[in-house]
Amino acid sequence: MEAADGNGIVAFLPDLAKSSQWQLMKMLDLEGCRGLKKRHLKSICKIILLKYLSLRNTDITELPKQIERLQCLETLDIRHTAVQSFATRSIMLPMLKHLLSGPKGSPGNTSDGSQHLFMAVRLPRGIKGMEKLETLSHVDVSDSVNDLTDVGHLLRLRKLGVILGGSKGGLGLLFQQIEKLHGCLRSLSIQINQASKVKDTLGAEEVVTLGSPPKLLQSLNINGIRSGLLIWITELDQLTKITLSETYLGEDYMRILGKLRALRCLRLRSNSYAGSGLTFKDEEFKILKSLVVDDGIITNITFDTGAAPKLETIVWSFAKMESISGVLCLPRLKCVELNGDYVPDQVIQALEKHPNHTEFKH
Repeated sequence: MEAADGNGIVAFLPDLAKSSQWQLMKMLDLEGCRGLKKRHLKSICKIILLKYLSLRNTDITELPKQIERLQCLETLDIRHTAVQSFATRSIMLPMLKHLLSGPKGSPGNTSDGSQHLFMAVRLPRGIKGMEKLETLSHVDVSDSVNDLTDVGHLLRLRKLGVILGGSKGGLGLLFQQIEKLHGCLRSLSIQINQASKVKDTLGAEEVVTLGSPPKLLQSLNINGIRSGLLIWITELDQLTKITLSETYLGEDYMRILGKLRALRCLRLRSNSYAGSGLTFKDEEFKILKSLVVDDGIITNITFDTGAAPKLETIVWSFAKMESISGVLCLPRLKCVELNGDYVPDQVIQALEKHPNHTEFKH
């Protein structure tokens, strides 16, 4: 059952719960519903055959203890809610395949590189017994880093999103578990909440030695880990998508990214790059199709002849733009979206001259 009218379906839930078909329901999508109360959630927990439950973008703040009655549940989606992190700490759902949490509040893109307030949940204590898990994103282990040792037992896990406190031991332990998942992991997201005055902070040199990367990885999202981590990215032959934030990359690391043979999508978010000028050089980013730059520091983007020959889409959100040059050297370019107050006339004129009649959005 899907919620076409969020407010209407909540008002109808008490009557629906009285139906003889209520406990036979297997899918319940309440995305976007407002006014959900604890009594509604308790009633939902009586649907013992339920396999799919989406509470995404609702105004719930907690999960009832009765959630454990849903022993057939395969998907629990609480993204874009204010569910407190400890709400999942004690759950044990043996059939669960997808546990999804994420930013607080309604989904939407930022144009200034700012981030949503993240409301990741805690890793369930019984995670080791939830062997069917394929998606675990995002979980916060900042205060319980030793729980990561159980993640390495989830040999069906394809997507993992973790928030860490930034200590040397925490990232090291995470990498050890990732090593165990080398045969299954396809998507990895790591966010480091770097606390100030922490003596045990992991340095770039130490990051490199923390284990071999999962060779089947296709998507990588890194927030808060600096340059050293990218050394092992060169080994990821199947990596198609990278999103970077708070990494402060130097020019040399752009050259590393440019050599990735499968990279099709590159997203550079807040403070991902240390300089103001971003250059794509000849023979680099050979199959890149999509470039997203959302970093207030970057004021210039340059494409040398022969760079990114298959690039189709550029989305650049900026605080200040000085230039974007070399667009005429991009033979596949279809769309350029520039989000900012002022676009220089020469940039507009260059786009108008592109032989592909490139679509321009501003």
